[in-house]
Amino acid sequence: MTNSAEGIGISFVRNADGLLLTLDSPKWKLDRGKAYSVQLVTGSQTVEAKALAETKSVTIAITDRPFNAQLRAANVLWVRGEGATVRVPLHGTAAGLQRLEACFNKNERQSTETNPFVAPSRAP
Repeated sequence: MTNSAEGIGISFVRNADGLLLTLDSPKWKLDRGKAYSVQLVTGSQTVEAKALAETKSVTIAITDRPFNAQLRAANVLWVRGEGATVRVPLHGTAAGLQRLEACFNKNERQSTETNPFVAPSRAP
């Protein structure tokens, strides 16, 4: 699920551990490979996380289940770093996060033993 606001690209991806949030900006000059400490804040909840950097983006794993539940009902997510706070608007994302969750649950039930990148072997 993607969006943008105030020159920042915003993407949410659902995996087995929870959500991955990616933030990117062409203005950023980050140390690739560095893990920046951040606080994620929404409503009255705050969680500590690491923002894993590329040169123009960070990826943040959001694995705290109560925080993820709060996130689905929030209007804004604040990502507090040492140098600045990034405002991530969440207006209209509740439905998108719900669809993302439904898609993940549906596809999670598929066999993990299959490889979608090779043709299935055919028995003679």
